[in-house]
Amino acid sequence: MIRKLAKVLLADHFLYQKLNYIRYLMSGRTARCNYKPVTLSIVSTTRCTLSCDMCPTHSRLVGEDYKWRQTTRSDMTLDLFKDTVDRFREALGVQILGSGEPVLNKDFFNMVEYAKKERRMEVKSFTNGTTIREYMGRILASSLDGLTVSVNSHDASDYARLTGMPPETHAQIIRDTKMLIDEVKKTGKALSVKISFIIDRENYRSMPKMISLARELGPDHTFLCNFLPTPYKGLTPKERVITVDDKPIADLISKAMAGLSGIERKKFSFPVLIDPALAENRCATHFKQLRVDGDGNASSCSMMLLNMQGASSLKDEDIWNGPFFMAMREKFMRGGALEEVCYYCPDNKGVPIA
Repeated sequence: MIRKLAKVLLADHFLYQKLNYIRYLMSGRTARCNYKPVTLSIVSTTRCTLSCDMCPTHSRLVGEDYKWRQTTRSDMTLDLFKDTVDRFREALGVQILGSGEPVLNKDFFNMVEYAKKERRMEVKSFTNGTTIREYMGRILASSLDGLTVSVNSHDASDYARLTGMPPETHAQIIRDTKMLIDEVKKTGKALSVKISFIIDRENYRSMPKMISLARELGPDHTFLCNFLPTPYKGLTPKERVITVDDKPIADLISKAMAGLSGIERKKFSFPVLIDPALAENRCATHFKQLRVDGDGNASSCSMMLLNMQGASSLKDEDIWNGPFFMAMREKFMRGGALEEVCYYCPDNKGVPIA
């Protein structure tokens, strides 16, 4: 916490942003917050270049009746984006994401520049990697602070198994990610490029190969992430998620971690094991983040509870301390019944391997 606070205090944020963050740190968990959102999550678009099997928005395997399936929404307009970051200007950072591929929004880079230059926010985004080549020049010329590429797997066949997408897509993503990382290093661009892999009960033995690929690509950080389930055949927790009961898998993860030097270890985040029975609710999302889509719907979670319709709205006078947020905070504070997906979310029920 001290290191994070020092980083924030030394960063080029406005004083009111730093003071808001200090209030957040000192407040603890309360249903009504005396500070504003610390981070913003903007749903840039729901359009995508892929339709991955494990994606709760575009998957052909996830039923249309799935409660948390993100339905089609309008692209975020530049005006609505400006109104949002101006209204919640105390936030330290904004993630311009999407339930799709963020750069497909024609105003993506304008949003990046406004948040960075006018509001001094740290601006990050994610990509599935298929648009890197087309937007390489604009990415490098932008004020984007961080970009995480969903590489997902170490080879084409496992990529196809995970995503249901053509195997050749993986080669394109790897090639273009390497090109981006090399260009960032060559130009000295202040852009942190990270990559992520998905680990499930079938490919966990391939973690050494994922680590090897990460070394070849040379990103600033590599995430090896536990599978995020949905209640549909082939995608359920029992079939895919690695839990605390999977000791052989935990031992292999520990072995992979031990194989890294101290310096290299800092560049990797290994999958946390899921303990659905964990009494503690570790998720802090509803206490620090506000998520907004192009239709003005407002919620918080950008991990599991993706469908935001019916939560709250930008039209509400006090969104941050309105009925939705206060009710969600109460649930996470008092041990109220949560949605099933929350019990398999690494941010909430994740147990790091020592």
